[in-house]
Amino acid sequence: MPHLVDYYSPLPAAMGSPKLKTVPKAIYNHLRGFPVVNGEITQLSAKVRDFVEQSAALCQPEKIHIVDGTEEESSSLLKMLHSQGTIQPLPKYENCWLARTNPADVARVESKTFICTEKREQAIPTPKDGVQGSLGNWISPEDYEAAIQARFPGCMKGRTMYVVPYSMGPIASPLSKVGIEITDS
Repeated sequence: MPHLVDYYSPLPAAMGSPKLKTVPKAIYNHLRGFPVVNGEITQLSAKVRDFVEQSAALCQPEKIHIVDGTEEESSSLLKMLHSQGTIQPLPKYENCWLARTNPADVARVESKTFICTEKREQAIPTPKDGVQGSLGNWISPEDYEAAIQARFPGCMKGRTMYVVPYSMGPIASPLSKVGIEITDS
């Protein structure tokens, strides 16, 4: 027990006992008890960190991976996807991969894709009365929150939550929109 106290306590340092010189990353790179296995949670803005924390609390992932876009990360993700059979290399081209997705994926099903804004007019065109619009679906923030709370509790148990930054348009363009995607795939 004294060795443990000496090892972690600042007091014995004056007495020449060993002390912890650096804090291991694993000690502080957690969010609400969920380990962050890639990226630095402390590097996120307070608003983004709060969003990720709320998402993790709701979805209950096994771990969190903050996508940082480095070559190391890219190589690691490609190796993982290849070993799982999700992607296959195309041998005629360097660093070119084939990924087949499920046609039922919601990204391909417009009828199940909703845009959440305060006002319907901000998201989709308003058709004439009695006409069913076909250019998108709108949902109010209140209905969106209710749907999220009903459908997503525990949805990422045993899985990795990926925090993916993105820019719709050139980075730093006044017309671009930036955001954060939370996904487990």
